[in-house]
Amino acid sequence: MTSIERVFVPSVKEADGTAIGLGVFSTEETAWTVLRAFMRKSHLMSLRTASIVVWDVDMVGEEGMTILTTMHCRDCPVCKRRTFWLDLEQFSAMCTGVNCEAWIEESTIETDKIDLGWPPTRFLKQTSTLEEALKELRVLGSELAATGYTPQAPITSIREE
Repeated sequence: MTSIERVFVPSVKEADGTAIGLGVFSTEETAWTVLRAFMRKSHLMSLRTASIVVWDVDMVGEEGMTILTTMHCRDCPVCKRRTFWLDLEQFSAMCTGVNCEAWIEESTIETDKIDLGWPPTRFLKQTSTLEEALKELRVLGSELAATGYTPQAPITSIREE
């Protein structure tokens, strides 16, 4: 039997400061899967932050702890729901809303550029700053709102049967 050397602990914090632990996992992939599934429900709760902490087993004190990620929950600039998770350390953001999924991340090709997009319409763009990226997504959200789009509405003109 193999011994576990590290564990991954995803958690969220509510607006009132209450922490909600989502489990202890032996793989980072499982911790991310659980955290992302929980974040999809962020519009139903008053969440402030989410994080994944890595703990080295059999270590005493803070030396055994590494914060892998800390994300902050904001209103999405496109769908306006509180489902936009922003990680300033890794410089990425993503809306976990099912009908939205707007995103921002550092370009992997051009180091001084920021990529952003909105998958339902294959909208892609590049900007120089995070502020510009958020502005572009807000403009897109305003244009969608002007057409009568709501976050619960599917992005299609084909009627459901």
